[in-house]
Amino acid sequence: MCVKTTKPRAAAAVRIGARAALRERAGLLGALRPCFARTLVWLQAGKYLAAVMSDLPERNGWSIARHAGDKTPDKTQRLLNQASWDTMAAMSIVRRFAVAGLDEAARQARRAGGMRAGALDETGQEKHGTSTAGVKRQYMGCAGRVANGINTVHLSYVREGTGHALIGARQWIPASRSRTPSCR
Repeated sequence: MCVKTTKPRAAAAVRIGARAALRERAGLLGALRPCFARTLVWLQAGKYLAAVMSDLPERNGWSIARHAGDKTPDKTQRLLNQASWDTMAAMSIVRRFAVAGLDEAARQARRAGGMRAGALDETGQEKHGTSTAGVKRQYMGCAGRVANGINTVHLSYVREGTGHALIGARQWIPASRSRTPSCR
């Protein structure tokens, strides 16, 4: 972290803030430990978490790998696509962490009584082909026409005057795609 100031109090506040952020990240990683059966997978998750919570200007497989000290994105790709870990429990822990962080920030800013809300957002994504789960020809706002695509619903926790955090997301599967064929 680079601080350009001649005011000692401002520089000290930045150092204390960075130390507190590292402590918070370590606490989150510790809370996530039971979600992972293998220590190496948990450690890779910690490197991924550090990269996601960093100030990387662009987050992609290669930039995350560089930040994590890995030669290629393979380890992170295995974490996200193949490793065995309890994703639902991990999402629940991260959700509680984000909500508690926003509530604490509101309390420190003396906005403890401020409005709290859940904000829903439906987002469409155009898809070519039919291999992606839930793909259907439908009106896609992002395309401005009827096209193949999927829809995802996102839920954010919002604290008035403090901020917001994504706390949930689910892909919407059209009823025509969720029916199972009957066996006779």
